[in-house]
Amino acid sequence: MSKAPGKTDSAPFPAPDEGMGPQKRYTLADIAVRAGVHVTTVSLALRDHPSIPPATRAAIRTVAKELDYQRDPMLDAFNFHRSRMTQKARSLNSAFVVHAGATRFFGGNHYQPLVYAGAKAVAEMRGHSLEIFVVGRDHLSPARLNSILNARGVSGVLLSTFEIDIGELALDWNQFCSVKIECLHLTPNLDAVSNDQLQVAGLAMRSLRKLGYRRIGLATAREDQTRLGESFGMGVLLEQASMPESECVPPLIFGLADVPALSRRIGDWMKAQRVDAIISNWNELLDIFATDGIRLPEDVAFASLDVPPGLLHVAGVVQNHRLVGQRAMEQLAIMTDAYQRGVPEAQTITYIPGFWKGGPTAPGKGNRVRLER
Repeated sequence: MSKAPGKTDSAPFPAPDEGMGPQKRYTLADIAVRAGVHVTTVSLALRDHPSIPPATRAAIRTVAKELDYQRDPMLDAFNFHRSRMTQKARSLNSAFVVHAGATRFFGGNHYQPLVYAGAKAVAEMRGHSLEIFVVGRDHLSPARLNSILNARGVSGVLLSTFEIDIGELALDWNQFCSVKIECLHLTPNLDAVSNDQLQVAGLAMRSLRKLGYRRIGLATAREDQTRLGESFGMGVLLEQASMPESECVPPLIFGLADVPALSRRIGDWMKAQRVDAIISNWNELLDIFATDGIRLPEDVAFASLDVPPGLLHVAGVVQNHRLVGQRAMEQLAIMTDAYQRGVPEAQTITYIPGFWKGGPTAPGKGNRVRLER
């Protein structure tokens, strides 16, 4: 049988007014096929949802117009009702779990509040609430936490900032969708989101070398090294691998129990190793320098590996803690929607890089102007 001129078998849809019978009522699925996208993408695009790129939204609207797509008011009402019921069912269903030994991070330290703020913003946008739970001494036991989470219908768990003396958290992981925030030492090996501390240390080393510093030393706590998977130390070692041996400074690694005597150790280490620049995630060193009369930057330059919002005059690397919280909650929400509970067969880790910020604590070897306190 011959075809009419201009007709081909490849046309997936007839024109809207083509055919002898009643006009076909096109659906979101028809638009998705024509546009080559998922039906969910079509639904979001026609509601002008910001998660869909503007170009994609425009292309989908063009296809919908070509097909003379008409929204079904009854279906819209049903979808609105269903979304409201779904949001109600999801309330109070995500937990932000921290260890009692790390609750100090909610005080003067900027890290935890920023992580939590980022996670909470995403949680609220996705229809989740995010409640803080503390486990450890004088707080919840793992068994009690497990019971509370089940009783409240919590299905999503974020684990943030566990000290190294807690190697495992004994929850019934098959009941939860879970993501770790840093604390890479903590078992089981759940998916994790972390600041890229290896990149942070390497960036600090390279930035200081560009400023003319050659004897650059890392000072950090042993507990931080363990909690972060030795990332700071490895970042420094990777940079030192391409440096002259005469410019490689052994790190000063101290324990939290050694902090009261840290002032003397810092001075001895600086003198013995002829350190001209220090990198550290311990911004408390600035207080030690001030107490001991160590002048910045004349006696030594200083670059923080985690510049806090309140010390913007300090040179160093700014870590994006808020983005870490956002990415962790986004991943948790996706897992919750897909019902991905339990410990994954293969762990994935998402690393968030930091960026260098100059400052008068490390102005460069040729530009040493004393920092006024």
